[in-house]
Amino acid sequence: MRNHVFCGRDDIIDTIHSNLKGSAPSEVGKDARPMTRKTVVLHGLGGMGKSSIALEYSFRYSHVYTAVFWVDVTSGTSLSRSARNIAENIVADHAKQVHACENDVSILELRDSLNPNGQISSDGAAELRITTAVKEWLAAKHNEEWLLVLDNYDDVDAVEIHLLLPTCDAGNVIVTSRKSNLQMLGKTVAVDEIDEVSGIRLFMKSANKEEFMAEGKC
Repeated sequence: MRNHVFCGRDDIIDTIHSNLKGSAPSEVGKDARPMTRKTVVLHGLGGMGKSSIALEYSFRYSHVYTAVFWVDVTSGTSLSRSARNIAENIVADHAKQVHACENDVSILELRDSLNPNGQISSDGAAELRITTAVKEWLAAKHNEEWLLVLDNYDDVDAVEIHLLLPTCDAGNVIVTSRKSNLQMLGKTVAVDEIDEVSGIRLFMKSANKEEFMAEGKC
């Protein structure tokens, strides 16, 4: 019979944070140079809470990152859609500051895709260009403290995450996947059955029953 390994939700979140923001740089191979970018891969069967753990981490520690982006990498189409959302958020964020929308889009090299409303026009032919522009923004100098969550990276043969993920060392990445052989991406963390208390807390939180738990009734 299989020995069940129960992992506390907070323990996994602490592991993610220590690997992403710990002081020791990660290395690949004995003679490899230290890598600035840190990557954690959460792997496990479906329904084990990988995505919810990544989501909770991104909320809990959003203050230590300059930007947090969520990318659905279930398929190439969902990746492109997420890249467009990231581009629009970058433009909108800069528009609230000292720059005009046109200048912000030029930063992403998407000036020709800006419509009169200051939004990136919807053009199917521009999807790859948008993804490339976001990738270049992520690789920009002095832009190293972002967090990118690549969620549902299960079809590794069909989805090209490197269309979006820059080759430079900048940034921090969390990958969720059902695949357990993604060691080449970074530190792997198995998400198995969570302990009973964490499971109850997760259920109550999803049911908006935190106050019930805080009163000691569970």
